[in-house]
Amino acid sequence: MKPYLLIAFILVGTTSFAQPSKRGPETPPPPPMNKMKEMSAENIATLMSKKMTLQLDLSETQQSKVYELILESTIKKKAQRANFPEKKPSKEMRFEMQNKMLDEKIAFNKSMKSILTDTQYSLWKKQDKKRNKKRKHQ
Repeated sequence: MKPYLLIAFILVGTTSFAQPSKRGPETPPPPPMNKMKEMSAENIATLMSKKMTLQLDLSETQQSKVYELILESTIKKKAQRANFPEKKPSKEMRFEMQNKMLDEKIAFNKSMKSILTDTQYSLWKKQDKKRNKKRKHQ
């Protein structure tokens, strides 16, 4: 009887320290992302341009150009989210959406390169890579 009790205690003890499975329902994104989705495009553009001004030491003209560029990009993204199909998109549709998104990203980067100086642009690219890495790990 004692060996069975000992085995039962060992099994209960090891299973209580087991790590939770990762197969459960996905956790919602952290609150700041939810709040950003609820904000207007103008508010998002204002906040992002001010953050970039602090990080990259932008001039007034650069700040206004960056604001306009971010505002345009944010409006496009909100329109795409609103028009996203309810059901799972087909492979062709998914390809078109990704292709369009990458084209817009290339155009955005070109516009940022024309607005920023070389040092500011290289710093912005480094920060963008860090943000993307952080976003993928969440």
